[in-house]
Amino acid sequence: MPARARKTPARKPAADQGLVLDRAAAKTATAGLVEDREPLFTIGGVTYTIPKTVPVSWSLQTFNVAVNQGESAALAFAASKALTTEAWEALQACDTLTRDDLSTVLNAIMDRVLPEGLAVPKA
Repeated sequence: MPARARKTPARKPAADQGLVLDRAAAKTATAGLVEDREPLFTIGGVTYTIPKTVPVSWSLQTFNVAVNQGESAALAFAASKALTTEAWEALQACDTLTRDDLSTVLNAIMDRVLPEGLAVPKA
């Protein structure tokens, strides 16, 4: 007996689906957030940047990591999202990095990633 093609259920009109979150305009706006960056720190004459505003999904993911794995894991996750690989590596390799400077950088990341009102893991 030949296999029958699966029928997919008919899609309901948008009005019956509630709020559609993955609309094209939202995707474009979210991509623009990550690209709109500002300077965060400079090492060896190279300035490293951070998004001025991050996608809300990063906030939810970071909050989820904080709840399930702890604040340190959330901080590491947020840093990996907000900084480029090059920025994270430069920060780790900077022999003149002070505790205060590291706190400033990490707090700047968390201030962008977790909105006010959520328990914010701070450096």
